[in-house]
Amino acid sequence: MHINTTTYEFFKLAEIEKPGALTVSLLLTADCFTEQTPKNAILPYLYADLLLAGAGSYGRSEFLYALNTLGATISVTTQNGRITIEVATPKAKLAPTLQLLLSILQAPSFKPTEVKRAISTLKNTIELSKEDARGIAHAHLKNSFYSKTDRQYDFGPETLSTALANIAQSDIKKLHQLFIVSYWFVSIGGSKESIRTVLKTIKSIKKSALIRPEVQGESAPVNKSAVLVHEVKSKQNIDVSIGNALPFTLNDEVAPAFIFGLAVLGKWGGFAGRLMSTVREKEGLTYGIYARTESIGLTNPGYWRIMSFFAPKDVVKGITSTKREIRQIAEKGITQSEFERFKTIIKTGEELIFDSLGGTTGLVHKNLVSGLLWSDYLAFRTKFQACTKTQINAALKKYLLPDALVISTAGPVASVKKELLGLAK
Repeated sequence: MHINTTTYEFFKLAEIEKPGALTVSLLLTADCFTEQTPKNAILPYLYADLLLAGAGSYGRSEFLYALNTLGATISVTTQNGRITIEVATPKAKLAPTLQLLLSILQAPSFKPTEVKRAISTLKNTIELSKEDARGIAHAHLKNSFYSKTDRQYDFGPETLSTALANIAQSDIKKLHQLFIVSYWFVSIGGSKESIRTVLKTIKSIKKSALIRPEVQGESAPVNKSAVLVHEVKSKQNIDVSIGNALPFTLNDEVAPAFIFGLAVLGKWGGFAGRLMSTVREKEGLTYGIYARTESIGLTNPGYWRIMSFFAPKDVVKGITSTKREIRQIAEKGITQSEFERFKTIIKTGEELIFDSLGGTTGLVHKNLVSGLLWSDYLAFRTKFQACTKTQINAALKKYLLPDALVISTAGPVASVKKELLGLAK
C-alpha cells in the first residue's frame, strides 16, 4: 500500500492506495468542539443517530434499505467533540454510495418525529450507562485528571439526561452547520481510481471552513494515591481503571520509550504483558488485564491506564498484585529478554494491521486526527524501534509513579469499600 498525506486549505487528506482493491474505505472527522457543557457533550450523540435517520427523498428505513441493497455501510460516531462518518462500500457500488453520503451531508431531514424517537432512544442509552461499570470506572479515572471545562471530562448520566430534555430540533440543525463548516480530517482507502472519485466528492462539498484554534486537552497528573468507588449493584464483578495523567506529548523524546515500556507491562490484547502472566496466569485473579496510553497527541498530553475486573472477594488482592507489578517495573525496569521480545511483538502487530485496507485506513485516520501526518507517524515509529532499554526504564521510573496512582472502581463495592479505600495508603 502507498500512503500519502496532503494538507488542503479546508481539510487534511490521507490517501491509502491499494492497487486492485475491490473495496473502498472512507473516514471523515470534523472537530465540532466549542465549549464543554452537558448540552454540548450529549448533542453529538443525538446528531449521530439523526444524520442516518433520513435525507433528501429518503426516510430512515428507506435510507437504510438503500445502503443494505448496495452492500455498503455508513456509520456516525462521536467522541470528545469530534464527529466521524465512516463509509465502507464495494468499489462497484461506490458511485451510488457516495450519492447517499451526499444526501446526508447536504439534505438531512431531522424530522420532528425522528428527533423525538432519537431522544427517547438516547435517554434509554443514558439510563443503561448507569449499569456500565467498566465505563464508569474509566470515566471517574479521567475526571481525576481533567477539569469540567475540558473536552475529556465525562458528565454523569443524571446531568446528561437533564441536558437532553432541553435539546430542540434547532440545536441539531446548528450542529450540522458547524459540522459542515468545521475543518475536516479525511482518510480514503482503495484503488487510485476510487480515491480520485471520493476526493472529487469531498471537494464538491468542502469549499470553506470555520477557522479557529483547536482546543486541546490539558491533563494534570496527581501527586498522591486516591481510590474512587462507585456502587453498581447489578454487576457480579468490580471493574477497575488504574493510572495517572502524563505531562508529555508524542512530540517529546520520552514518549516512544514510555509507550514501549507500558506495552511490556500490559500490552492491550493478547497474553504478552507482564500483568497477564502474573495477575491472570499465575495468580488467577482476573480474566484480562491490559495497559495503554489514552488521548495523547502531537500537541496534547494524555494519560495512561490499566483496565481489568475482579470478583469482589479478589478485588483487593488483584489491585494489590497490580500495584506490585507497577512498582516492580518502575523501580527495576524491563529485562533484556522482554526488550528483545517486545520489539518483535510490536513490529509484527503493526504488520498485521497493514494486511487489511480497513485496518490501515483506520490507523492512518486515527493518527491524522491526533495531528500526525503519515511522515510524522513513520518518524515516531522509527524512534519507537530505536529506543534503548535504558531509555525505556528511565521513562517508566519517572512517569509510572507507583505512589501516586488513581484507582477507580465500579461494581458491587459495598462489601469491600473499606478495604478498597485502604489501598490509597
